[in-house]
This record gives sequence, structure tokens and C-alpha cells, in this order.
Amino acid sequence: MLKKSKILNLFLNSGIAVITMLLFFSCSKTGGGSNGDDGDHIPVDNNDISPPVIVIDKPLTDQVFVSGDTIKIQGRITDNGLYRGKIKVVNDANGLSMLDQSYEIHGFTLYDFNLAYKTSVTSVTNYTVSVEFEDHGLNVTTKTVKVKVNP
Repeated sequence: MLKKSKILNLFLNSGIAVITMLLFFSCSKTGGGSNGDDGDHIPVDNNDISPPVIVIDKPLTDQVFVSGDTIKIQGRITDNGLYRGKIKVVNDANGLSMLDQSYEIHGFTLYDFNLAYKTSVTSVTNYTVSVEFEDHGLNVTTKTVKVKVNP
């Protein structure tokens, strides 16, 4: 059986560890940007004032596809410290998200993306492909490309 002093020591040491962790996390500088849920907290770099740079190589603006074709979404994001992002394909007529891919890529300075969406339409349909990424300075960049799919 443990003595009272050992139990008290164990309790105090555990309590100090918990208090230290609470102070560390409650005093740390955190934030959450545009793509996150309200509960997200990330370390914020206030010195980072440069937004991510997004290059979309594919698809091309106003590119036309035929139902059954695959829309390839390829490109590159660069930044001095990426945090997270999202790539979406949205049907312009009804606002439905046909593809919705989220990323959490802390600290990357370069990220090549490569996604595909296989089309299936019975009437001419316009889509918006959007790529949005945020860095640890809470700088957000969004690029979009419009495409059309014929039946």
C-alpha cells in the first residue's frame, strides 16, 4: 500500500503536469482561417504576409469535355508554410459539389495536386473547378477555372 506522502507526491506531480499543459495551450497564439471549423486552432505566423501561389495547369479555362470524359485537375501550390486547402468541382446549375477534396499539409512549401473527376451528363453542364489554400499566416488564395461538359 502506498504511503500518504507518495500518493500526495504523485497527485501533485500529475496536477502540475496538467496545469502546465493547460497554460501552454491556452496561452499559445492560435487561429483558424477561412476553410476550417470553428473549433480548429493552429499556430499563427504573424510574420507571414505572403499568400500561397496557386497554378492550375489542368483543366484549361473554358475547356470543353464530353460526358464520360475525365476532368483532370493538376497544378501546384507554393508558399513558405502551407496549412490546409480544398479542391472542388461544383455543378454551376445546382450548386452541387461533384468532387470535394480537403488537405491538411502543415509546413509544406510546395505541393503538386493531381485529381480526376469522371463526368456524366445528359445535358450541357457547366462546372467550376476551385482550388483554395491557406498558410500559417492565415493568408488564403483561391483560383477557379470554368469548364463545360456536353452530352
